[in-house]
Amino acid sequence: MKTTFKSSYFLLVLSLLCAGHVRASLLSDEEARQGVADLKSQQTVLSRQQQTMDERVTRMETALQGYPDLVMRLDSMSQDLAQIRGRIDSLANQLDVEDKRFHDLYMDLDSRLKAVETVLPKPEGAGSISGSPGVANGKEGAVPSAGTAESGKNSLAVADNGSKPENASDAKTPSADYDAALSVFNAGNYVKSRKLFEAFVKSNPDDDKVPNALYWIGMNQLLLKDYKGARATNQHLYKSFPDSAKTPDGLLNLAAAWLGLGEPATAKATWKMIIAKYPDSSAAQKAKARLRQH
Repeated sequence: MKTTFKSSYFLLVLSLLCAGHVRASLLSDEEARQGVADLKSQQTVLSRQQQTMDERVTRMETALQGYPDLVMRLDSMSQDLAQIRGRIDSLANQLDVEDKRFHDLYMDLDSRLKAVETVLPKPEGAGSISGSPGVANGKEGAVPSAGTAESGKNSLAVADNGSKPENASDAKTPSADYDAALSVFNAGNYVKSRKLFEAFVKSNPDDDKVPNALYWIGMNQLLLKDYKGARATNQHLYKSFPDSAKTPDGLLNLAAAWLGLGEPATAKATWKMIIAKYPDSSAAQKAKARLRQH
């Protein structure tokens, strides 16, 4: 009787411990979902602001043909638009991080549940959780051996301490470096932002965000009126990553660089290329508007 009581007590404590771990994981999961929802809401608002700014810049560019004194206002609006794009990209990067955290949370929860399964007795006479005297492994009065109990404790210890999500490390990640460069861009420090993005590309040549980083290097150069640098960077983006979502917008910046270098014919050819190669992109619609203006 004492043996059965001890076994039941051990299982009760073990179940309560595991339930606490599962509840904590579920709470973390719900908080993460809310965080992702908030980020998506912010991204939608900024996308609308970007569309409005795009329309205003297009109208200002048209007006420039008759009012050269609006150049400074247009330049300011272009910088504001670039910063909105930077914030949108920053939110997209944060969403990528949250998606990875979701995956890590699920993997952690799964490992905890599997650890519990290895400790809890099997149903239908395989354990001693029924109302009859303890039955384990087909023998009355048998209880889990000390070795089995110790193994179960070790399994839980592994689940609790050995399965931390990868992003729980304090080490600086490429995603954090990328986001830091974007934050500096949004603060208006284009020289420092360009250097940070260049360092990111050099340190992480195989990272998925290299095309994005090249785009922002080119944008920084364009805002700094380094037209030759912007031309070279955006040409590199197009040649190396023609299928990237950032490439059509990079080609728009390439056309702007050609205009800055006094090559309107080459800028027009670039706009036509955007329309031909990326007809369904928002960049193609902007290229059509630029062609109508020039």
